[in-house]
Amino acid sequence: MESSTLPDVVATPPTAAADAEAATTATAASAADAAPLSKSARKRQQKLETLETRKEKKKAERKKRRELGKQKALEEAEAEEEGEGAAATPPPPDADPARELGGAAHHAAAWAFWRRIGQPRLVLAPMVNQSELAFRMLARQYGAELCYTPMLHSTLFAQEEVYRRDNFDPHAADRPLVAQFCGDDPATLLAAARHVQGRCDAVDLNLGCPQAIARKGHYGAFLLPERDLVVSLVRALAGGLSVPVTAKIRLLPGDIDETISLALALQEAGCSVLTVHGRTREQKCSCLCDWAAIAKVKAALSIPVIANGGVEHPADIGRLLAATGCDGAMLSEAALENPAIFGGAPVSRAGQIGIARAYLARARDHPPRSSSILKAHLFKVLFMALDRHRALRERLGAASDVDDALAVVDAVEAAERAAEADAADDDGIGLTWYRRHRAGAGDAQPSEGGAA
Repeated sequence: MESSTLPDVVATPPTAAADAEAATTATAASAADAAPLSKSARKRQQKLETLETRKEKKKAERKKRRELGKQKALEEAEAEEEGEGAAATPPPPDADPARELGGAAHHAAAWAFWRRIGQPRLVLAPMVNQSELAFRMLARQYGAELCYTPMLHSTLFAQEEVYRRDNFDPHAADRPLVAQFCGDDPATLLAAARHVQGRCDAVDLNLGCPQAIARKGHYGAFLLPERDLVVSLVRALAGGLSVPVTAKIRLLPGDIDETISLALALQEAGCSVLTVHGRTREQKCSCLCDWAAIAKVKAALSIPVIANGGVEHPADIGRLLAATGCDGAMLSEAALENPAIFGGAPVSRAGQIGIARAYLARARDHPPRSSSILKAHLFKVLFMALDRHRALRERLGAASDVDDALAVVDAVEAAERAAEADAADDDGIGLTWYRRHRAGAGDAQPSEGGAA
């Protein structure tokens, strides 16, 4: 039988085919790389890159905050060992039988305290997440003579070391300084305040916050109707602290005599300085500030009184003091947009860039506890420029540190120069941050003060 012979199957080396396939793939990849991305694809890519960058910067920021916290805790421990620590407990009130919480002796002591801190006329208000160390130092640079810390929650402050470290930021150059607390329990307030009394000049009780969060938390202006409670809070602080106690209130609705009666009760409970905002809790900032009502409270008291409300321009400070007879003027919103108001400079397009740079310099030396605080300041200081160059608002919102923010300020300055803004004409500056929710220039505080 004849056998059939099958031809051998020879395996062809894949080199040629593989090389051809690889070349085709590479060509396709190169073409894909060379092809321009669609607008939406570019946005997605930029967003991803931005998110990664922000994550890295936030991580670095948290690390820096931890390092600063450890250093701060070490300094506090060393100060405590030397007998100057914030947690040192003063002797109980009955240890000094001559100590009086009210009456002529207390009034004299209140004025002695006022003179000791320089009889300040220009005061920076306590503002949540806004009157932090960097901004306080900036305000002092422009002329503020007394500053308040942001409001501190007494329960958290008394119980949590991390909260104390993150929210109370004293500095040797930041004096005189008043630390403000909110709360509704005498013992808790006293425990919280004893942590700071060695590192501030006075402790303030917040009885003026009109926001919904204060209603929910039962503090601020929502305590004003509870006279016995607020008097007990001031008495507990004044009797248990080694530093003077101050308070900030709003007008009570109705007859001014109700407010005067409460103010007198706080004075006799041990309040050494009273700040009066010339609007009620319900009014918030929706109407003119009643300077005449503040004047009546001032005339009735025997301790220093600070007037608050109705200041928009530098000239308003003198008008407020003249109309009320008060010993100091406390500024808040106007100072946030233009801290140079303390030095007599009006808000202007020319000044906003310099103020922003000055704040960032302070923030680099004294970093706020989060980048959101830093950006919130710049959104106010640069409000006029950002309203004109709205694309830069998004860029500022994406900033995560001082360097990012400084780059935005550079861009704002370039955009303003390109727009040829008239920096010398303050009458043509446009809408300011202070005026953003107010009716217009026609509702300025009347020249004689009082509510019109």
